[in-house]
Amino acid sequence: MSNNSTCQGLPRAVYITGYSIIMTFGLVLNITAVWFFTRLKTVRSPTFVYMKNLAFVDLLLVCTLPLIIYDHASPPLTDFTRIHTLCTISVTFLLLNMYGSIFLLACISLDRCLAVCFPIRSQRFRRFAPWMCAGVWILNIGACATFYIRGISNTNECFPDHPRVVSKMAPTTASLLMGFLLPLVIMAVSSCSLLRAVGKSQSAREGMVNRDKIVRMLTVNLAIFLFCFLPYHTVLLSYQIWEPNCTLREAYRIALLMACSNTVLDPMAYYFAAETMQREMAKEKVKLVMGSGGSMEK
Repeated sequence: MSNNSTCQGLPRAVYITGYSIIMTFGLVLNITAVWFFTRLKTVRSPTFVYMKNLAFVDLLLVCTLPLIIYDHASPPLTDFTRIHTLCTISVTFLLLNMYGSIFLLACISLDRCLAVCFPIRSQRFRRFAPWMCAGVWILNIGACATFYIRGISNTNECFPDHPRVVSKMAPTTASLLMGFLLPLVIMAVSSCSLLRAVGKSQSAREGMVNRDKIVRMLTVNLAIFLFCFLPYHTVLLSYQIWEPNCTLREAYRIALLMACSNTVLDPMAYYFAAETMQREMAKEKVKLVMGSGGSMEK
């Protein structure tokens, strides 16, 4: 990214600051989420299985951010040949966790829909949540390993703003169709079906279910998904239509930053906003207070 000095875009300090903020908050939030998920052994719902994997995926993505920050902080024309292997692995890791997040978000939406719309018939299918997560990991590892073998970065750049993968039709098409449009359709259809089922339920009619709260939750989740991943895949498509230029390169940098912000937005929208998570966190606080009180008495 830092090697293309002919294109004048946003100051490097903007990207360094942005990634630093994402790394700091993403690290704290996802470590906290993973810690709570490992302690909540009594909660075994399929949604929590997906959330636990999502937190782990987001945490791994955060681990790639220090090298991105170093890339932006390096002087122009810096030669990354000496750490080319590390750069290639990091770029592969970034893609692995980005699309892992996308697929798991789609799984969470589908699982919520099935739990409400087909509570009895979907029980057998929902039990396969661990296997669904394993499938997501295998699919992503296989796809990203292919990118790694073929080489997805230039030899003298770490995180290029025109990676080789965007200049090839096959991986770009797969990313757009399977990695973005399909999960987006799943999330949209699941959300609409869920709202329709809630609206028809007797509980909603009697005011026992807060339909407005559900609408806000689904809207926020879909908005976060579009905010984080729509710009990135729009840029991928643009690279197939127009010749690489400074505008596209700068758009790619911005879109990648927005995609990485998903590691901060996911915990706030999915984990800590969930009522079950809030109840369990309250219980943990009580345990900590009681434990500290008991130790002081001793």
